[in-house]
Parts: sequence; structure tokens; C-alpha cells
Amino acid sequence: MKNFKTAFLSALTLCLFLFLTIRCGLYAEQSRALTAENEALSTDLSDKEQALTANKQTIREKTQEIEDLQAQLAEAASGEEAETEREFLKKDVVYLIDTKDQLWDVERYINQDMEIEPGVPAVSASYRLRADVVFYPYQSVCLGTEENPFCGSFDGDGHLVDGAFEQMDGASVPEAMFFADKSAKIENLHVINRMYHYFPLSEPRECDELDSHLPNCESSRIQAEVSSWGLDVQKTAQALRTHWERNAQKEGAYVSMTFYPKEKEAPADADAYIQKVHTALCTLAGAEYTQMIEEAMTKEEGYLWFVRLENVGGLTCCSFEIGEPTSYLPVQEDNVCNYYIITDGSREGKPVPSRCFTVPYTYSETHIGRNLLYYLEQVDVNFDGEQDLLIHEGHSSGSGGSWGHYRALVWNDADGQFAYFPSFPKMASSLEFDQKRIVEFGQMGISYEYVIVYGIVDGEYQPTRELICQTNADGVTELLYYEMGELVETHRLSDEDNKEDFYPDMNYWLKG
Repeated sequence: MKNFKTAFLSALTLCLFLFLTIRCGLYAEQSRALTAENEALSTDLSDKEQALTANKQTIREKTQEIEDLQAQLAEAASGEEAETEREFLKKDVVYLIDTKDQLWDVERYINQDMEIEPGVPAVSASYRLRADVVFYPYQSVCLGTEENPFCGSFDGDGHLVDGAFEQMDGASVPEAMFFADKSAKIENLHVINRMYHYFPLSEPRECDELDSHLPNCESSRIQAEVSSWGLDVQKTAQALRTHWERNAQKEGAYVSMTFYPKEKEAPADADAYIQKVHTALCTLAGAEYTQMIEEAMTKEEGYLWFVRLENVGGLTCCSFEIGEPTSYLPVQEDNVCNYYIITDGSREGKPVPSRCFTVPYTYSETHIGRNLLYYLEQVDVNFDGEQDLLIHEGHSSGSGGSWGHYRALVWNDADGQFAYFPSFPKMASSLEFDQKRIVEFGQMGISYEYVIVYGIVDGEYQPTRELICQTNADGVTELLYYEMGELVETHRLSDEDNKEDFYPDMNYWLKG
């Protein structure tokens, strides 16, 4: 009996032990499951908190956008345009100028000390230009006189006023667009001052008005075109240089000077005058670039006739052109001309070594000195993530279409400097950098139209796709599609077919 009790207690103890062991295992498993579930809930809660924080930020941003839009709408509503008695449009207290006739009216009201509207003297009013104004030869405008200097504000809003700002009576000195008081505020204006003169002069004429005008145009862009043996070109260049030194650090600032000599007006000592022009243009360029300019002149065996200084994204660029010593034309060799660009200063806060680039362009293109559309622009030309310099040389057109002429300097981050990019297409109808391509299109006669798409291949621009619409010898109209120079597909178009429906991303047929 004793052995039975002992065995029973042992069995009971073993069962209890096994029961407790199993229960502990179950508790441990439940604990692990609960811990995992708690961690998952914590992670989910953290994600939801982050999402909530992001949503709150988005709500704040959208709320700010709505508030900004409401402020803009309120400003627009409070500044509605109204017509004055003199038929000017007016927004708040600013008189809006859209045409040269209106600009002439403003000149008359200011110079004759009249009111632009009852109670508002024209000489101290505020004006804003809303369109480019280009005067014909012998036309100009000058706002203000010595007796009534302009003392108001004039916002060019980025627009151009192009005129011959001198009186063509053979005696008056060259004028500026403004005769302004020191209190005048003139900004955001692009002025091209064509200082032409067609009368013989016994003494060089000075440019005091130009010199006194420029300090009032601190944020404006000034371009002078000199066409006279009689003007004091050195003083003109010095006035422009002083203006540049005051504004060289401002984004978009520039000054430019071009000399247009006329063979029939050449002075007795042409060589001496060419040297005089050279000295003046080097004054504008500055001592830091004169040596590079003179080295290029020695290489080209020509004379200097165009200089432009501009600030492009903090980078200082000096463009210049060298003319033939006897014909007043750009130096050419094998029907190709060159001009030069000096890059200097800093780019995105990093120093750029001073370097002079020789930039070729075909002789048939518009010379940059005669082209108002020449300028530099920051663009990622080769899509490597770096901002390059796109050179706008101007446009040409014909019966087959219109094209832009471009060159490019690309930034090499490894070398820390720019390099000329020779593969950039010389002619382009449409720059489509957002699609990483450039498009050229046009026609030859009435039976041949083409579209060429250029893209970057192995670091260079190459024609990647081409579309040609032509009439063959049998009088059948065909659409030929090429990729990388290889014919891929030919479509014979019937009378019912519309070539505009084929290859919609290359549909430029009606855009030339």
C-alpha cells in the first residue's frame, strides 16, 4: 500500500510538473505573440503618426497656398485697370505704356511740365512699360529736360526700348532715354542706345547726358551702338564701364558696345581711329580681359569692334568679336567666322578659372554684334545635372521655315571648368530640354518636308529620329521614318490619310 501511495504521488507530481511546463510554454507563446502584436501596433502607430505629421504639413502648405492666392486675387481686384482722361490705362497709381506713341505722349507731358491727369504732374508720376518699343531710324524719346528733369519712377518690366537717342541736327550731343533727377527710380529696363551720326564734325562730341543718365538705371541693362567718326567713344565706353562696375554683381546685369564704321565716312587716318576704338572697347572690357582680347587680335590679325559684359548666374562673361582690318567684317577663314567668350568669377558659389573660348559660327549667320538676340542662358544642355551656358546667336528664316542658331559651353564638374560643346546642333526650330531633345523642321519646295529630332547619345547630340514627307517620282506621297539613320518604316499616304496623325510626338508639320 505504501508503495502504491508513493507511486501515485510520484505520478501526480510528474503530471503536475508536465501540466505546469505545458502551461508555462503556452504562457510564453502567448507572451511572444502579444509582444509581436504590440510591436506591430507600435510600428503601425508610428507610421500613422508620421503620416499624420506629413498630412498636417501638407495642410499647412495648402493653406498657405490658398492664402497666397487669396492675397493675389485681392491685389488684382484692388488694382483693376482704369482709363484716364488722356486715354492712358492706369493701375493703382501707375500709368501703363504699351506703344511708342504713348511713350511720345509721356515725353511731351513731362518735357512741357504738364499733368498726366488732373492733379498729377507727369514729371513725378509712376510708369510701367508693358511691351517692347522699337523706334525707326531717326526716332527717339527723352523723358525729361534740364529745366524739367524726370523725378518719378519708370519700371521697364524687363522690356526693351530701342532707339537713336540723339538729335540728328549735326550739333546736339547724344542724349539718353532720360534726363533724370537723382530721385528718379528707373529699373528693369533694357535700353539700346543707337548713337548714329551722319554729319561731319570738327570736334568729337561728348556724352555727358549718357553719363548722367546711367546712375539712375541701376537695375537696367544698357547697350550702346556707336556709328560715327565724330563721337567721343572713349567717354562713352567709360560711362558704360562705370555703370558695369556698379552693377556687375547683379544677376542679369550687362553692358554692351558695338562700333559700326562706314567706309565712306572713314577719316584720313583710319588706323589711328581703329586704335582709338580699340582703346575704348578695352576700357569697357576692363584691364582683366584686355590681354586675352589682344592675344585673340594678334591671332586673327583684325581689330576689336564688339564687347559685351554680362552676369549669368553669378558668372561674369565677356563676349567680343574681331573684325577684318580692311573690310569691317568679322575675320573669316574657309567661310567660317569665330567670336570669343571669356568666363570668369564664380558658379554656384565655386570659383571658375578665367578662360577664353573660341566659338565658331558660319558666316551666313547673323553676326553677334549686329544681333539684338545674342545672349547667354543657364541650361542643362547635355542633361548631366549641371547648369551649362547656352549661347543664343539669333535666328534666321526663309521660305522653308525658321531656325535658331545656338552654341554651348558645358560644365565639367570633375575639371571645375567649362568646355566648348561642339556637337550642339547649329540650327534648331524648337528647344525641348524638358524632353531631353532638340527639334529641327522645315521644308524644301512643296514636295519635301522634314522633322529631325536630336538627342544625347554617348555624351553628344546626334539625330536620333527623322521623319520625311515627300512625293516620289510616281506622284505618290510617302512618309519615311528613320531611327539613328536607319529607315524603319515607310507609309504610302492616300488622299484620306492625314500625315499629322502619324507619330504625334513628331507632329511639327504646321508649326514652321
